[in-house]
Amino acid sequence: MSWIDNLQPTSAQDKFLRLAAVAILILWNWQIGTSLHEPYPKALVDAYSIPLTRFALLAFVVLAALWCPSVGVLAAFAYVALGADVSFFVNQS
Repeated sequence: MSWIDNLQPTSAQDKFLRLAAVAILILWNWQIGTSLHEPYPKALVDAYSIPLTRFALLAFVVLAALWCPSVGVLAAFAYVALGADVSFFVNQS
C-alpha cells in the first residue's frame, strides 16, 4: 500500500463530497477571479481583520488539503484571493 492509495475516496459519499467541494471552490474562484466590481460585504471584511478568523481560514485550508489535495489547492487559492481582495478594498477607501 502506497501513500497514493490514501488519497483515493473511501466511499461513494466521500467521492461525492470531494467533487462537490471542488465544484463549489471552482465556482467561488471563478466568481472572485473574473469580477472585481463590488466589494465584499462589510461584515466579511470586518471579520477578516480579526486574526482569529484568518487562523480559522488557514486551518480550513490545511484540513481540506489533508482530506483531498485538489480541494486543498482550490481552498488555498480562494484564501489568497480573499486576502488580496480584502486588502485592496480596505486600502482603497
